[in-house]
Amino acid sequence: MAFDSSLQLPRERTLFKLGAVFSGLAWTALVVSIVGLLYGALIGLFVLAARALFLAHVRGNGVRVSERQLPEVHASVKAAAERLGLDGAPEVYVVQGGGALNAFATRLFSRRFVILLSDLLDQCQDPRQLDFLVGHEVGHLAAGHLRWSTFLLPFHLVPWLGAAYSRAREYTADRCGLRVAGDLEQAARALLVLAAGGRVASRADLGAFTAQHSETGGFWMAALELSATHPYLCKRVVALQQVSQAQASAGVRRHPLAWLVSPVVGGLAGGPAAAPLFAVAMIGILAAIAIPNFLRYQERARHGGQAAAVGEASAAGITAEERASLEWVKQVRLQIEQRERQNAKRAR
Repeated sequence: MAFDSSLQLPRERTLFKLGAVFSGLAWTALVVSIVGLLYGALIGLFVLAARALFLAHVRGNGVRVSERQLPEVHASVKAAAERLGLDGAPEVYVVQGGGALNAFATRLFSRRFVILLSDLLDQCQDPRQLDFLVGHEVGHLAAGHLRWSTFLLPFHLVPWLGAAYSRAREYTADRCGLRVAGDLEQAARALLVLAAGGRVASRADLGAFTAQHSETGGFWMAALELSATHPYLCKRVVALQQVSQAQASAGVRRHPLAWLVSPVVGGLAGGPAAAPLFAVAMIGILAAIAIPNFLRYQERARHGGQAAAVGEASAAGITAEERASLEWVKQVRLQIEQRERQNAKRAR
């Protein structure tokens, strides 16, 4: 069973094509520079090592979900993988998150993982809420979001477009979660769990919460969201309702000036919104190091070529006296040229 492409947000497909073209050009430009390729490889190795070390920490300190360990979570993950057309369930670990309510999917080469923070499990008041959250993360894997994450890294640094692509993927994953949960209300309340915790989510008025989305077009809220990787939770609930009721998506019009300042405002807000600016700063630092080194390398190569030419002349049998004679002829010619230039000036 393959992944159902109808779950994918149409806007995500368009942004993916733009991202593939831009990232392909960016990686090509990097490869043609030997120094750039070296630094790119070092950055790639650093990211790979950091991810491997993080997963080593999770596997050593977290609780691995299995048929014997947290069987209800294992059953939810297995059902989500089957429902979404993923070939085999991912490895799932539960770790202590210090009160944070979150979950995420990741991978290392061909191995796929879903990490659930323990407080999130505790806050889910209904099994279908957990099914939605698990389906959301498995949806990222089934939709291939992590398969292209490294290749599309340059595109994620593009203001507006990179963040828009990330938000589109979140809407796609929410659709996956809704299909796995099979219940619109509990899927919406699962998002409310992320917003305010399980007790509030069970008592909150969904209509009042979704009404908040009309305020997201204001200057400050729009400026922040335009540089964020995740849409506002109230907007995600509205999107689920529209998908469930087969309604056309009616977005909130954003303040025009928010588009102009969103990269700066998002960076000042910190968190995921600051990641593109941080990455750009890192690239600038690396370029400041790489470019001077590359220029020095070219200079050394040029001098090395001149030294080789002198060595070849010596090898050809030119004696020291012959070289001195050639140097004297050169000096005489320079003096003649200088004298001719002076005479030309006087004639004017």
